[in-house]
Amino acid sequence: MTAPPSPPKIEESFTAIDSPSLQFLPRQQEAPGLVLDQDPIVVPADRLNSYLDQDAEHFARYEVLDGTIGNYTSTSGDGFATVEIYRFPDFVKAFGAYSTRKNGNIQFLDIPNEAFQNKHAIHLWRGPFYVRVISGGAGADAMRKLVSFVAERMPAAPGKPAVFNFFPTDTRIPNSERYSAEAGFGQAILANSFQASFNVGGEKMDGLIIPAANKQAAGRILNAYRDLYKNNGKLLDPIDNLGEDNFTAEDKYLGRTVAYRIDRFLIVFNGYSDRKKLLDLAVATDARILGSIRKQLVTAEKNADNPPSKADTTPVWARPR
Repeated sequence: MTAPPSPPKIEESFTAIDSPSLQFLPRQQEAPGLVLDQDPIVVPADRLNSYLDQDAEHFARYEVLDGTIGNYTSTSGDGFATVEIYRFPDFVKAFGAYSTRKNGNIQFLDIPNEAFQNKHAIHLWRGPFYVRVISGGAGADAMRKLVSFVAERMPAAPGKPAVFNFFPTDTRIPNSERYSAEAGFGQAILANSFQASFNVGGEKMDGLIIPAANKQAAGRILNAYRDLYKNNGKLLDPIDNLGEDNFTAEDKYLGRTVAYRIDRFLIVFNGYSDRKKLLDLAVATDARILGSIRKQLVTAEKNADNPPSKADTTPVWARPR
């Protein structure tokens, strides 16, 4: 039987550092069944490796600002819990750091914005924060109450990044959405991608969308991904009228893929099913993106005639849905 993780070592020098995240930690015996051991610590981004070791590199890719940590002991004396709050510049980056942990045997919890539990921890995404609560025998009920307590104090994000609206909803697997600044389908060339999984006729497939800086950048990524299949697998016939450029291909290890570009958006679907099911997802996504772009063009024309007093400069794909 695998032993639960031990609480990380704490350096007292970090107790003098301040962070907005401190206000979300329960103090004294505010968390039912748990008591705070000592003053929490705040670890700045440039020193997170002293607490997280190599895992600090993962958080750095999402521009983490700091980590706030509090250690708790069960009032019954038979367990502990460690609350880690990682703060990010915006909710998209926080969602990314959280969502890339959604793997293995997990159970989603009814705690907004989104949360899940695995064997020894509960993970929570809420607004610009990623919370990880590690359990050492504290009990599932106490853990969930602890996470709920923290979440209720935090500002929530209005929703997941708007780019997920481009994906079809009827076959999308609930809570499968992810944002990875590191890779897509195991390929670094597909980094900074918004990903989701789909169940089509009982078969699992994955899709991703990359909002590149411009259409030229999106084209370069598409070509690099095409070369990957050209050098390792087999290119198939392209699809008429899908995006502005597209290719389909298959490989024994990489699977089958349908990839295309619309303006600055790169869209890819991957799986081991027949190509038609992948193509159906691609066509449905193509229609949703085109519909959205048309709306944006109409809005842009209206704004040109009647400029708003204060324009929202946030990229459309990064806004909450």
